Amino acid sequence: MRIGVMLRALEERQGIGIYSLNLMDELLPLDPQTEYVLFHKNPAFLGRYSTFPNAVETLVPGSNKLLWDQVRIPLAARKAGVDTIFHTKFTVPFCTGRKTVMTVHGASWFVHPELYTRADIAYIRAVMPLYCRKADLIIANSELTRQDFIRILKVPPRKIRTIRLGTNRNFKVIEDRAALSAFREKHSLPDRFILSVIKYDPRKNFKNLIAAFRQLRKRLPCKLVVAGIGCEKYIPEYNLAGDGVLDDITFLGWVDQAELPLLYNLADCMLFPSVYEEFGIPTCEAMACGCPVVVSSTGALPEIAGDAGEIVDPFDPESIATGLERVLQDDARRAEMRRRGLVRAADFTWRRCAEETREALHELY
Repeated sequence: MRIGVMLRALEERQGIGIYSLNLMDELLPLDPQTEYVLFHKNPAFLGRYSTFPNAVETLVPGSNKLLWDQVRIPLAARKAGVDTIFHTKFTVPFCTGRKTVMTVHGASWFVHPELYTRADIAYIRAVMPLYCRKADLIIANSELTRQDFIRILKVPPRKIRTIRLGTNRNFKVIEDRAALSAFREKHSLPDRFILSVIKYDPRKNFKNLIAAFRQLRKRLPCKLVVAGIGCEKYIPEYNLAGDGVLDDITFLGWVDQAELPLLYNLADCMLFPSVYEEFGIPTCEAMACGCPVVVSSTGALPEIAGDAGEIVDPFDPESIATGLERVLQDDARRAEMRRRGLVRAADFTWRRCAEETREALHELY
């Protein structure tokens, strides 16, 4: 069997990009009897999988995503003679007689349309039902996503299955005190801090995150470290320099996956108050590193954190501040959250994700 995999998401440094990279890293050695034809859009990734004998890497050029998905990929798939086309991100080609599979990473366009432009909403509402009808199989990144697609888009339950995402093996408790100390010194991190791993995006709910932090500063000394692409834009947007709150915040920008485990290990807790997170990889990463998590009561975050998380109302800054205070002020509670988080994180591995994906792909035949 030959499976063609659309890998244009590899260049995304968060979320779906992390999923695509880690899934293929595990899937290829796990399924040596299947030949995988990897369709790259970005030539920079050619050769990444050259050591796997069951991987054939092909560059499919094209700057326009729609044309790449709907024209160039069907042509490349026919030329390569693949049996199935699998896309790690939301779409499938319409004009192909091959079986098609796509992974969906949430339905927030339908649940929280206020977070998107009218053009985005109009486009998604027009094409997503078509993709869902065309696909032979849909993989959902959480049970929340699966139920949203069944409820909102009327996808038949038999056609969509939940395969939760995972955490890279590098995310673990780090005992190397010298490495932790060097990382702290490199980034001038405080001795104790709340960590938030987000990006510049309204869905990440920085408005209520910073409102909660402002309230918490009035009750106890605390520091906030924010890691993520574009987050420095929040400084003028929320006038962080105006009332002195910026003195207690460190913006790190993008932190590479290789260094991120050090950051989680140093933090007192990780705050993730997203409006509607359909999975939330940082929650798994933090738990795997023994970092207690404070997460939203909305979306899939309660599903992922389980009994290991402090659950707060993302629309109520007081709820967020109180949740943080409970965790920061209670050493015993923090230790128990750490223990439960490590147990919980063991359920979310890329190996398990790859095993379930392999099973799903093979069941099509």
